[in-house]
Formats: sequence, C-alpha cells, structure tokens
Amino acid sequence: MLVFLFYLLPYFCLCFYGLLCPGCTWMPDWALVFAGAVAQAQFSHVGSSLHPRTPYPYRTPEAAWWPVVISNVAYALGPHLLAYRCLCSPAFFYPVAARDEDKKKQ
Repeated sequence: MLVFLFYLLPYFCLCFYGLLCPGCTWMPDWALVFAGAVAQAQFSHVGSSLHPRTPYPYRTPEAAWWPVVISNVAYALGPHLLAYRCLCSPAFFYPVAARDEDKKKQ
C-alpha cells in the first residue's frame, strides 16, 4: 500500500495533468511502464489473497469475493486504458511546436 501511495498516486496526478495539457512527451513511455507494474502488482495481490494455501486471516472472504476481484480488475484496467490512449493518439503527446509543423505540412 505504501508503494501505491508514494509511487502510483503521484503518477496518477501527473497523468491527470498530462491529459489536460497536451504536449507531455513523457506520458506514453511512463504509461507503458506503470501499466505493466500495476498489472504485475494486482496479479500478485489478488492471486495471493485468493490462493487456498494462504493463511485464513489473509484470505478474501467468500461473501466479498466478487466485489474484491471486480474492484481490483477495475483498478488494474485504468493504467492499461491510459496506455491504450497513448498508443491510439500519439500526436496529442507531441510537443506543441511539432504539431504546428505537422499542420503546416498538410
């Protein structure tokens, strides 16, 4: 949880800024890195909490199984959707001067 607090929360704030202000060239690279990191972390977290050999106090209760899995999958899906957005429209993340030159060529 501390890793999520000290690494992912500032990253998500920077991503919010990067989506509001075009021209953040760092965004596609970091989106890919963090999408992989979140996928690995969520897989490990959910896998260990659902594994039958996990001690009982650390296991997810049967009554809360679906909400826990759905919320963790939704949490892991966010950075992947951002990476997909960076892949589909890379021109948004070019510097403003480079986009002006592209418009002049057209």
